[in-house]
Amino acid sequence: MIGNASVVPPQRTGDAGPEAAPVSAVERYKEVVALADQSVNRMRERDRERIAELVERLAASQDRVAALIEQEELTRFGVRLLWDAAVEALWEERWMRMPPLPEPEESVPPRDQRDYLVAMDVAYQALEDLLQKRGLLRRKGSA
Repeated sequence: MIGNASVVPPQRTGDAGPEAAPVSAVERYKEVVALADQSVNRMRERDRERIAELVERLAASQDRVAALIEQEELTRFGVRLLWDAAVEALWEERWMRMPPLPEPEESVPPRDQRDYLVAMDVAYQALEDLLQKRGLLRRKGSA
């Protein structure tokens, strides 16, 4: 007993009084099954909502991955073009050995991709400017 209240239902103790109708085992079973059914239906509805949310998030992340893969491919293509242009610009300098295109450096600090693209363009432009200043780069159409 808790305080003055009993933990045993009044139907079982016989203290139900005239206002409480006795509940049969079948009726009580039906009530419990109905409660369980309601609970399962609420859980299923919550699961459907969660699945819809997760599918949406998955689609968004797959779109981001696809965009990053495309960006990586374009960046590699741009790097290859600038490397080939640098090799071509230095072709007349036979004393300078041009190694093959190095592998990407993975240990650089993470930054926005545009920062690296700008740095790459600036470095190539500096090479071109230096070669033009020194007269090493032939101007197009002068050959």
